[in-house]
Amino acid sequence: MSEDNETYYELYGEYISLKELGITVTISTILALIFYSIAPYIASSVGLPPAGLMITFGAIGASVGFAVGIFVAKVKRVVKEV
Repeated sequence: MSEDNETYYELYGEYISLKELGITVTISTILALIFYSIAPYIASSVGLPPAGLMITFGAIGASVGFAVGIFVAKVKRVVKEV
């Protein structure tokens, strides 16, 4: 499929190397944990209970990490003519 020696895995119809997949998962996890851990400070400054806000901020961090990961990973596509 490619000139490099990496092995590509099919994920939802797209091909991605295990290294790039690991990098994007790590980015999403780190950002989710950072957003989750700063949520109590934001909640206390606004005057809200931190429990629900922590989960919400963790999900927002994971989404931001996913958006960043889109630009980091170079997904390969196989196009077949019919």
